[in-house]
Amino acid sequence: MFWFCFVLAANLQLESLVQEALRNAPEIAAAQANVEAARQRIAPARTYADPMLSIDREKGVMASQAIPWPGKLRLAGNAAASEAREAEQGTLGRVGLVLEARVRNAGYDLVLARTLDRIVDDRKSGAAQIETSVRERYATGLAVQQDVLRAQVELARLEEAKATQAAMIASRVAELNRLTGAAVDRAIVTPDAPPEDVALSPIADLIESASARSPELAASRQGIETGRIRVELAKKNRLPDFNVIAGVGEIGAGISIPLRTRQKSQLAEANALLRARSAERDALARELDVRTRERAAQLEASLHIAALYRDKVLPLDDVSLESALASYQGGKVPFITVLDALNTVYGDRATYATRLAEAAKWRVAIDEALP
Repeated sequence: MFWFCFVLAANLQLESLVQEALRNAPEIAAAQANVEAARQRIAPARTYADPMLSIDREKGVMASQAIPWPGKLRLAGNAAASEAREAEQGTLGRVGLVLEARVRNAGYDLVLARTLDRIVDDRKSGAAQIETSVRERYATGLAVQQDVLRAQVELARLEEAKATQAAMIASRVAELNRLTGAAVDRAIVTPDAPPEDVALSPIADLIESASARSPELAASRQGIETGRIRVELAKKNRLPDFNVIAGVGEIGAGISIPLRTRQKSQLAEANALLRARSAERDALARELDVRTRERAAQLEASLHIAALYRDKVLPLDDVSLESALASYQGGKVPFITVLDALNTVYGDRATYATRLAEAAKWRVAIDEALP
């Protein structure tokens, strides 16, 4: 579970949406089938080769069974089991995290779209009040017709913004329902605004958490264990195998003679692959460290800018709009000053909401743990 889930509380129901997606997504089913296929290789790897029947003109029917040196089948089975765990931790784990991140990002996008839609409504209300005031002033000769026309144009433009946000909301709802396997028009409840956070975990904790969650690192560590098993199996392959032969009234046995050159090359190959997997694990860990630091920096910047807007920019915008309205009423500034102040107020409110949504999505990126 992502460490910031409590921020959205129960309204968005992100947790239930995530679980719904994990249950219904075909990507999960495909990954699970691949893991199951890998598991089905374990039993054959631990089993003797099929016996062979042959017919001899003089000896009649003969049966033979190859019997590997003790421990070979166990190691082969262990290697297959380790590879199945690699697939489970890597492929299945990554598909799950990617799907979870997509649901959460779509959820935050929906919250933002609805927040921006409400900002457009507030902006329309403010613009309508100003348009009414301008018309009243025009009727008394205190304003020019151009001011009335500008106010009406502003209202018309807001209808366009309203339509744009309606389309965005419908798109995000459809995306969430598609990801969860629900009807595309199912209603989804969201909070009124993106989450506001006041604290950021230390970078060391974020890196540790991302490393613990990373399917690639988990699969790489399991791959190293697979490599070790393959090295032990290559060492065992230097020992001979047996062959038991039985026929009517007689029984015999044979033994294979491993070719030193081939077995030496197999062992060298297994050791080289083990070194490669160890190096890949180190490279993944370093890449994840760098990516987490980058995402944490972006998260911190988004939170800092959002706080700047909340504590300084937005309060000053409100004061600026009030001052512009008062100055216009007193005939000290042209009407365009009022429109500029109005657009700045609601533009900055939209920027603030966008920064909060960006911060939430940077958290998703950190927890998705993509190297």
